[in-house]
Amino acid sequence: MAPLSLTGRILQTVVRFSCARPALTVFTAVALAALGVGYTAHALRLETSKFHLLPLHQPYATLYKDYAEDFGQLEDIVVVVQSPTVETSAAYAARLAGILRDGALGTARVSYQVDATRLQTHALLYVPLDTLRDTLRTVASQEELLADFAATPTLERLVEGINQYIGSTFLPGALGPGAPEDATQAPTRLLHDLLVQTSEAIDGRPYQSPWANLFGAPIPTPDGGYFLSNDRRLLYVVIDLANTPRTFAAEHAAIQTVRHAIADLRPQFPAVEAGVTGAPALFGDELIAATRDGQIASVLALVLTLALLLLAFRRVVASCAMLAVLALSLCWSLGVVTLLVGQLTIFSMMFVSVVIGLGIDYGIYFLFRYREERVLGLALLGAIERTAARSGPGILLGALTAAATFYILTTADFRGIRDFGFISGTAILLAFLAMLTVFPAALLLIERWQRATRPAPRTGEQNGHGPHDVRARERPQPLHVPALEWLARYPKTIVTISLLATAASLWAAPRVGFDYNMLNLQAEGTESVVWERKAAAASERSVFAALSTATSLAEVEVRQAAFRGLPSVSDVQSVLSVLPAQQTEKLALLHRLADVADSVHPGPPLPLDRRALIVALETLRRRLDFASAPRDGNGPPEEILVLSRATAALLERLGGKERLAAEVGLAEYQRRLAEDFAGQWRRLQTAARPTPLTLGDLPDELRRKFIGKSGHLLLQIYSRLDLKDRPSQARFVKDLRTVDPNVTGQPVVAYESTRLIERSFRFGLAYAFALVAGIAALMIRRVRETALAMVPLILGTLWTVGAMQAAGLSFNLVNVWALPLIIGSAAEYGVNIVLRSLESRVDGGGPRLPRSTVLGVVFNGLTTMAGFGSLLVAHHRGVWSLGLLLVIGSAMTLSASLIVLPTLVRLGGGRLRSPAADRTPATSPVTAVAS
Repeated sequence: MAPLSLTGRILQTVVRFSCARPALTVFTAVALAALGVGYTAHALRLETSKFHLLPLHQPYATLYKDYAEDFGQLEDIVVVVQSPTVETSAAYAARLAGILRDGALGTARVSYQVDATRLQTHALLYVPLDTLRDTLRTVASQEELLADFAATPTLERLVEGINQYIGSTFLPGALGPGAPEDATQAPTRLLHDLLVQTSEAIDGRPYQSPWANLFGAPIPTPDGGYFLSNDRRLLYVVIDLANTPRTFAAEHAAIQTVRHAIADLRPQFPAVEAGVTGAPALFGDELIAATRDGQIASVLALVLTLALLLLAFRRVVASCAMLAVLALSLCWSLGVVTLLVGQLTIFSMMFVSVVIGLGIDYGIYFLFRYREERVLGLALLGAIERTAARSGPGILLGALTAAATFYILTTADFRGIRDFGFISGTAILLAFLAMLTVFPAALLLIERWQRATRPAPRTGEQNGHGPHDVRARERPQPLHVPALEWLARYPKTIVTISLLATAASLWAAPRVGFDYNMLNLQAEGTESVVWERKAAAASERSVFAALSTATSLAEVEVRQAAFRGLPSVSDVQSVLSVLPAQQTEKLALLHRLADVADSVHPGPPLPLDRRALIVALETLRRRLDFASAPRDGNGPPEEILVLSRATAALLERLGGKERLAAEVGLAEYQRRLAEDFAGQWRRLQTAARPTPLTLGDLPDELRRKFIGKSGHLLLQIYSRLDLKDRPSQARFVKDLRTVDPNVTGQPVVAYESTRLIERSFRFGLAYAFALVAGIAALMIRRVRETALAMVPLILGTLWTVGAMQAAGLSFNLVNVWALPLIIGSAAEYGVNIVLRSLESRVDGGGPRLPRSTVLGVVFNGLTTMAGFGSLLVAHHRGVWSLGLLLVIGSAMTLSASLIVLPTLVRLGGGRLRSPAADRTPATSPVTAVAS
């Protein structure tokens, strides 16, 4: 019989001490669990800040957080409105804003358009410089026409003025000399509009202003100042919570209020679709989804694990006891986490599902070995102590490798990942402690309560109460697994297939892609993600902008020009985007325009003189007829023919049967025309004398967007590249840093985070393998056997990557951590098989694996996959992909452990020997069992 190692003796002593007073052990465990739960309920908090997940101590991450606090619009709640027309969307937005302002969000700033009243006096400063030049030239050249109509605002006076233009423009051309060089086509267009609209006025149609062809102060903001997407299909309602605390609870309550208001408006606006997005909604929906998914996953993991336990042992009480002990260890873990960490994040809250799948393994190994020892004839205490001595070191090794792998995550630069690694590793060690102390005590109490009888041994007579009464020569051989015996007949086939699968995986590994799109990590189908994608599609560019700041307008101008000159930049938005350009040149032009405008003084409307109008129109027709006569084989301009026909048609209506109705319609039209002219001319006079527009003149909606609380000015830089792929991200960030080394924003954070995660992943993978191999070597203490124990990890990891390529799966910023976790969680399979093989050879059992070990590995793999598989209920795509990859990896490693490793062990033959056996004869007492 192989002797015990020091580890086996220590674990045997621990179990013996726990079982000395089993009721006290269980009571103490329950009391500690109750204290842990109570302390957790009192002190544990859920970290709800998205900035907590950013890389630690990185300048771009710190700046990103500072900018979010300085520029409130970066953290605004956004309602996206979609309807058939802008008018419908605007009506909906106005109604929604009214409901929110009158309700629970009365202190919030709700806006969906720019307040244009503050820009009315500066309207012409927003007109392009060339357009202003054209306006000045038109108004100056038609000053006499405008002044005459202003003094006598009648239709006949306006037609007479245009008559003079027709005579000076077209008739000289017909008689010889050309038209004046400074003549414009504005009067011609005005005449055309006037003739058309007078006919429409006779028909009773609505009035339309004809003065836009000559002058008119443009609207200072396009589309009525509404916040519209580039394609004008979406209208945005921006909600700033203003003085409301920026906590998750406050933001969540506000978002729910907005969503309730949207639901209430649905019957009134059936053609409108609306949804909430923005940074608070995206993170809030993600956190809520993760919390809900974590709860569902934990319950599902417990149910699946219990079902597997019942399938494995067919003992309800013992299975429930094992699960209860695991629950106690989780309660301890919560207490320790609350004491040492104090918080859970969106990622670390998933540790329960992971620990359920891994922590139960140690109890399964223990119970399978315990049952084997009972079948082989040992009494209760003897079987429990022998299980601890024989299988305890392997169980300990599995716990240490799994915990060490999770602790490797604490080297990451991300607080959320570090917390997840520390919490999961600690919970695994506590689960091991519970399974080696509380579970044996509970098992002893259950067996005594059920008055379990010792099964009769198959050979010999064993009347002792402990393992020290059994000699190697008397000990019956354990049961074996026929399926493995059958597979053992085809070692060459197994090795060949394994080599082919490994070669294919090595070929596929470099071809597995990496998904850099952050939106693909978020909960699929949530309202905020759906509408964020719609906004991105409508904007025809990335919704995420890089951020830079400046302290003065001059600095903004220089930096914006430099950013726009970069080949990877499509657009730059800053306060200069809302300030008029070339103000000095425009002010000089407007001063000259104002002098012309001040020389014209509109008079009051006058009554219609139908006869005078007919005379003016007849004069106009004669001139047009003369101008339209063909000369030198050339026909007249088309516009002259159109004007001639329109004039003739109007004269016919004025002199025909409907002349009375025409007179009434034209009188109203003349009044509206005069009033319209006077109003527009007064606006022109006001707008033509603006003062220079400064930052203080901007509406609050524009100030908040680009001017921070600190007074710094924000620049938002958008990429023309597709930031879903790594090279584009790298090029964009590299270009930006040539202008501002401190540039930040979501594209920069995502790029740098990816770099850190990739680096941490590579180191983590190497560290995980090195730690697992080191711990295994320390426990096994033989190079060949340690190498064999590592084979399933190597093959399982490679096969997992190959399966990803075959299934079209990609790595992302979350599931990339699956490979180190697979190494840690699955290390126990190979180690336990190798250790039991060593033990069996020393005990004279040959190369065959005992049934208890095989079933232990099988059901441990299944429970691990159940724990990881419970993550597949997650709506968070990153967590879902992590669960999927962990399930695939566990299945691959389990397959390698049960098929390839036993074959290699058999091929190794007599070369496998326990290090303890090299020191002690095989006839030593059973209490000296090799680990």
